[in-house]
Amino acid sequence: MMVFSKESKRILPHVIAGALALIAGACSWLRPQAPMPTVPVLQDFSASLMGKGTHGTVLCVQYQGRSADLAGLTLQATISRAGEVIESGITAETMAGDTCFEMVDAKYVSTSSNIEGGSLVISPQPLTLSLQAFLSDGQQPANGDQTLLLGPYVQFPFLNWIFPESARPACVAGGHTREGVFYPAWDIIPEPSIENPTLVGTPVLAPVDGTAYVWLLPNGEPGRRFDTVNAVLIYSEATGFAVDLTHEADVFYDGSQWRMITTLNGQPVSAGTQIGVIGPKDHASSIPHTHLQVFIPPEPPSGKPDANRFLYVASTANSTGNIDAIKQGLFLDAKLNEELLALSGQFLRCENYPWGELEIPQQLPFTADGRRDDWKDLEPALRDKEGDSAAGDVLDLRSLNSALDDNYLYLLIEAGQEPEGRWALDIFVDLHAKNACGSSERSIKVWSDQPGAFTIASVDNCPDSAAQTYPAVFAWGEAFELRIPLVYLNNPVAVDVLSVKGILVDERGGYSYPDYMR
Repeated sequence: MMVFSKESKRILPHVIAGALALIAGACSWLRPQAPMPTVPVLQDFSASLMGKGTHGTVLCVQYQGRSADLAGLTLQATISRAGEVIESGITAETMAGDTCFEMVDAKYVSTSSNIEGGSLVISPQPLTLSLQAFLSDGQQPANGDQTLLLGPYVQFPFLNWIFPESARPACVAGGHTREGVFYPAWDIIPEPSIENPTLVGTPVLAPVDGTAYVWLLPNGEPGRRFDTVNAVLIYSEATGFAVDLTHEADVFYDGSQWRMITTLNGQPVSAGTQIGVIGPKDHASSIPHTHLQVFIPPEPPSGKPDANRFLYVASTANSTGNIDAIKQGLFLDAKLNEELLALSGQFLRCENYPWGELEIPQQLPFTADGRRDDWKDLEPALRDKEGDSAAGDVLDLRSLNSALDDNYLYLLIEAGQEPEGRWALDIFVDLHAKNACGSSERSIKVWSDQPGAFTIASVDNCPDSAAQTYPAVFAWGEAFELRIPLVYLNNPVAVDVLSVKGILVDERGGYSYPDYMR
């Protein structure tokens, strides 16, 4: 008879458990082991060039084996021609259900000279695909390195229509020259619509996915500060081509609010989204239209602050490879491309299309005519003592009314008599949106000798809010009345007027400040 102590009784279960574990381990060693996973053996791939919308030409592959073979694999492509590598390390992605590799189209083509019409020049030599498959650990499966001989490069179209579907083409005009040298570009004029009877304000849509660069070419004539030629250039990273859309207004409606086209600079845009509207007359336009030009930049935009200037300068250089988008059939809609080609020599019937002004809708019933009757039921936001102007009744600031709708800031200022000489009103506002220096306050100035304009600047000398002059409407009658499009204030949701200062300028250019209201 064996006698166990209390201590041994505590230890015994652990001993038994250990013994059982050893037995189980021995038994498992005797059992057949599961086979180690084997490296898969891939079947062959085939490949072909395809058109994939605004991607232009892409290389797609088809696997001849089971799709399960490709689970967890990464496919990479190197494409060469005549032994010279054009692109390498391209990773496969799914495009409309196909496994494809993005090809930067511009790397596979060149262009004829501008004089020769900007035709695409494509080598007849076939492309070679080096296809590599990698496991998650970086190893290659068997037959994971394949070489496929392709045919010559084919350029597929990649441009969407640049106007809404309802705005069909009416006329197309070429004949562009630069320094006496022809270059292929087209002025496209759509049919007037009920929404845009003068064409001004017709939405302009991005024809490709890419990055937008904006360039404003000012008029050098004095007093023509708003007469700029505005260009939105879209660099398509997928194709390597750039598209120049010129003669847009400086503002546009993006579906929710009015925006300045300069806010697009450096921003990604998607094909079919609105990037502008046909603008009113500028110093380089004879008819409402959009200038369309496709070209291969000497190098991709760098993303530096002057990338927009670089791209615009490239588009206007005679050495740049411009492409005739219409004659080369680059529009995705083949029927549209035929229509544009048929219209390319018919311009005369559109020469008399009328110009119009871009109108931003007004929601409140205020007319900037200097009359008080629009404001009779509203209480002033600011008041000041009457008769305290150093100039007597001239520039005697007494009260200010303010109103705001989705598109405009409206102000009515009781300011006594209008001065006979040069004058200004300096209106300090809080836009409730901080600049780069942390201030939300701005100075709005209107000058008597700058009708139809206002100037806005930071009150803290912040470079982010340097003085800019934009269009506005003001009049001095019974009172001073001002209407400013909110788009030029960066679309604030609220505007608080903090103070108003009157400014007089004497014959020698000296300044005085007869009255101040806050």
